[in-house]
Amino acid sequence: MGSMVLSFSEAFSEITSKGNQFGLPRITLRHLVYFAAAARNESVLRAAAELNVSPPAISGAISGLESILGERLFVRRHARGLVLTDAGHHLLLEARDIIGQVWEIESIRSKAWRKLRSRIAFGCLGDIAPSLVPPLLRKFQSLHPHVEVAWQADSHGPLMQRLEDGILDMIFVMDFEISPTLHSTVLQPTPVQVVVPNGHPLAKDTVALKDFAEEPFILLDVAKTRDYFLSIFGDFGLQPNIATRAPSAEMVRSLVANGFGYSLLNFCSAERHNITYLSLEDPVRPSNLVAVRPYRRRPSKISDDFIEVAATIARNSILSGQRSGFSD
Repeated sequence: MGSMVLSFSEAFSEITSKGNQFGLPRITLRHLVYFAAAARNESVLRAAAELNVSPPAISGAISGLESILGERLFVRRHARGLVLTDAGHHLLLEARDIIGQVWEIESIRSKAWRKLRSRIAFGCLGDIAPSLVPPLLRKFQSLHPHVEVAWQADSHGPLMQRLEDGILDMIFVMDFEISPTLHSTVLQPTPVQVVVPNGHPLAKDTVALKDFAEEPFILLDVAKTRDYFLSIFGDFGLQPNIATRAPSAEMVRSLVANGFGYSLLNFCSAERHNITYLSLEDPVRPSNLVAVRPYRRRPSKISDDFIEVAATIARNSILSGQRSGFSD
């Protein structure tokens, strides 16, 4: 986004009145609000309807920003509507940050702060979402009824891309290969456990991975998680006997319950149909469920509160890291 960084003289207009020492910024909050609405809706018409303004007002704000910054912010495509350019993605991150801080100032200072609305958009790993998202939404919205919360569930890669594109404010994922440009908050440790059918002859409180080396292994074939589990075998010089691959933890648990082999998971499920979770006695690289956000000049209080509630839910629900609870 180097070309979008303006000099002081470019970013600020000439002094508009005698005695004004600083002048006024050419970019206004209205510019940013209209731009963010257009990006969120991928449409000038939908953004105008959402904000109850005319479509030309939205178009004018976008054109004004493009003129000031000297960058094209959207590609107009008939089938997909407005599509952010790289410069647009960068600006959206900054715009949402600024708008959020203004909302926070108003919510603190205004007597009617509970009537103000702000918005959080987050993503969650699909296998974790059923256990985390519903109680999180219920608890957070009881504490902050004025905040609009949007969410989506997906795998690690797409969630990370949407976070970097500015579509999501935060994501809940495993701490596998998190970019140093992102900020992570640990919600809950997620120790790896061996999953076996009930009555398995090797079942005991703690087990060694080498004891299962010859048995058929069911691999959770999900990006990042797959690599993590395979690396555990590699750290001990072991080669798993992969019998089948499963696209979800739910399928892994079903295959194990039906006698197709054993597996590794770092989340357990409260639904234990004919399966047992065993702790590994081997020291393995730890994994954690984390909340990931882009670095900001100052995180908003609302997003901090949201992550605090998520951490509480993770600690007190089946996402406890104990044998009584986990799914990946």
